[in-house]
Amino acid sequence: MIAMNYRGPFRVRVDRNKPDPEILHPQDAIVRVTRSCICGSDLHLYHGLVPDTRVGMTFGHEFTGVVEQVGSEVQNLKAGDRVLVPFNIACGSCPFCKQELFGNCHESNPEATAVGGIFGYSHTAGGYDGGQAEYVRVPYADVGPVKIPEWMDLDDAVLLTDVVPTGYQAAEMAGIKKGDTVVVFGAGPIGIMAAKCAWLFGAGRVIIIDELEYRLEFAKNFSQCEAYNFRSMKDPVLFIKKLTGIGADVCIDAVGCEASGNAFHTNHR
Repeated sequence: MIAMNYRGPFRVRVDRNKPDPEILHPQDAIVRVTRSCICGSDLHLYHGLVPDTRVGMTFGHEFTGVVEQVGSEVQNLKAGDRVLVPFNIACGSCPFCKQELFGNCHESNPEATAVGGIFGYSHTAGGYDGGQAEYVRVPYADVGPVKIPEWMDLDDAVLLTDVVPTGYQAAEMAGIKKGDTVVVFGAGPIGIMAAKCAWLFGAGRVIIIDELEYRLEFAKNFSQCEAYNFRSMKDPVLFIKKLTGIGADVCIDAVGCEASGNAFHTNHR
């Protein structure tokens, strides 16, 4: 099959002869990939920032597909089903999974106990090949994959594998109350989704801050929020206080690993 192949930091190639995945456990399924995204966190792997990212690995933890084959113990799926596959690999029965802490599954990652398995995300996260390929082996197929309704477009379904739930969880964990003013830092995909989801929790005002105008314009239209470029502000903190009258009730950091130094401080130079 054709698959993305990691060759070391800043080096990826197309492997046209990677062996097709096989059923290795009765609870496995083989999925033919129909959509696969490149996540911002894939860049951490590409840049060599994630420990134990091994040469030959295939990235990709956001994908949809069609079930081609199932193991003998799989009950919820059959060949031909369209599925979206979440990035976490979870057994569904360990103490963490029973608390719905699927990212901490104690059975899916033989390499560590602090994190569960993740598709295409180094051997630190279990060494599972991911969805930037024609086919993927999906362990615990009765637990993670979700059938895609016939009415749902695949381009929408693939967003539910990572970017939408990540933005939603940011808004949920922020403890937004009805009428709150929410400020989201970072207008990338996660920030845009967090801003959009803030309305679902009752936000009265949503503001997004970034430095890239095309992202700000998209965020303003898609998330129905106010959008401002911090490069145009002398003091972003003072700007937000004046804009809101008192300051934000909730702040969400959606910049993450790409943050470099203190951007607020550098604006004073």
